[in-house]
Amino acid sequence: MLANLQQQLSEFWQQQSRSRRISLVVITLALIGVAVVFVVWASTPTYAVAYRGLSESDAGEIVQKLEEAKIPYQLKDTGTILVPSDKVYEVRLKMAREGLPKTSQVGFELFNTNTLGMTEFTQRVNYQRALEGELERTISNLDAVEMVRVHLVLPEKSLLARDQVPPTASVVIKEKPGKYLDKAQVRAITHLVASSVEGLTPENVVIVDSEGNLLASGSEDETTAAVQVDTFRNAEQAAAAEIQRNVQNLLNSVLGPNRSVVQAQVVMDWTQRELTSQTFNPTPAAIRSSQKITESYSGGAEAMGGVPGAASNLPTPVPVAQGGSQPVTYQRTEETINYEITQVQTHEIQAPGQIKRISLSVLVDGLDSPEQLNVLRNAIAAAAGIDEARGDMLAVESMAFDRTYYEEQAKEMQQSQQMDLYFRIGEIALAVLVVIGLAFYLQRVFKNLRMASSEAWITIMKPVSEAALPAGNAAAVPNARPTLSENLASVMGMLEQSQQAALQAGSQSEGGAGRSKPRTSQEDEQLQKALARLAEESPATVAEVIQIWLNESGK
Repeated sequence: MLANLQQQLSEFWQQQSRSRRISLVVITLALIGVAVVFVVWASTPTYAVAYRGLSESDAGEIVQKLEEAKIPYQLKDTGTILVPSDKVYEVRLKMAREGLPKTSQVGFELFNTNTLGMTEFTQRVNYQRALEGELERTISNLDAVEMVRVHLVLPEKSLLARDQVPPTASVVIKEKPGKYLDKAQVRAITHLVASSVEGLTPENVVIVDSEGNLLASGSEDETTAAVQVDTFRNAEQAAAAEIQRNVQNLLNSVLGPNRSVVQAQVVMDWTQRELTSQTFNPTPAAIRSSQKITESYSGGAEAMGGVPGAASNLPTPVPVAQGGSQPVTYQRTEETINYEITQVQTHEIQAPGQIKRISLSVLVDGLDSPEQLNVLRNAIAAAAGIDEARGDMLAVESMAFDRTYYEEQAKEMQQSQQMDLYFRIGEIALAVLVVIGLAFYLQRVFKNLRMASSEAWITIMKPVSEAALPAGNAAAVPNARPTLSENLASVMGMLEQSQQAALQAGSQSEGGAGRSKPRTSQEDEQLQKALARLAEESPATVAEVIQIWLNESGK
């Protein structure tokens, strides 16, 4: 079976023209190339970052280990190594087992080795190095930090507490491009370092960036003041943003989007006050208590007489002149009333953060009517809580906005989107055309192959009974091919046409259409060429003719 197939393919290849052979070879090579590219693309792994920011020495050692382990890798730069995404954690564990990356950020793995015979000084230095490395690893995990160095000064223990020198720390931070550390993050780093070292306080931590700017000086007063300033500033910015958002929403609903600009500034009073007040209201009086005393006396009494003075009071009896008697009457009334007066005592503590002043400026586009501006001003004042008695300021002005830059940007964006759409449509159309052309070409090739196969592999040896059927009974056989007589007639007709074409030149030179002459060697050569062309174009028919001749000669 394989031999027959090989023979048929060889015959098919011999029957194709040179251009068709080249086309078949090109198509076959193109399909093989596409298959190879697809297989390579499908088998190519996706790479992920395994290490970033490595030193050159660590990167070289890791690359050497990867080559020894036959793990594919890519180098994005001198400090970034990419490995297949499914082997990232495997590579990290393998490198960690090898003690890589080393870098300057060594941690407590320094004590994993045998420390027997190590002096106390060496152990203390290694502990300091390990502590610095662990802090560097922790701080470098922050999103805004690219590189960090930590320096610790750990004095030796003193016998007396008053002679003990406190430890200090300094941190150098290199920020990533386009990012920065705010005050809150700097304070967080300060407290992180201070809490990680025994006896270290935030006041003894200094933080400097790579450009030499002092981020934290370690002063307690400065730290407290910075915290307060940040808190106050954040509160004022939050209040201003809320006012600005409320006013902007109002203007967007009234005027439409992108037709107004709002800027707000809020100043708060951060003074803490404590007030105590006491007031009396005498009008609503109430009797708390009352007391009334009444005394009265009436009766007769002997009249007193004598010389007034000291002489009458001496112990020596002195004759006293007697007077006459008269009636005596005595009466006294005393009344005491206590009233309760209303008293109000107030103790107030005013918390800091009260709004002291609001400054609000609003610009609107294309609003020239004074009445509309006045209405809009009143609405904005109500929405923002403007109090002129408090000293708030509100400015609402109308002016024409310059939208040239916005229109240019929008136009460029629209053009870019259109170009992208056109390129996308062109790519899709080109792909469709290529697919259609390739399908059409393959259809033509397969059609030609099928036709050529039907011509090349037609049955040339038929049974004698089938060859002996008359022409009239050929239609009775279903799906019957042309009979041998029909094939012979076609071959004879082609021979006659070839002979006439070969003798046409000689007949024209003699001038007589019906005159014939004996064939020359040139005519025989032309007839031979015609028969060769006939055998090439229809070998099955020639084979049938040969079969007929053999049958006739056998008879």
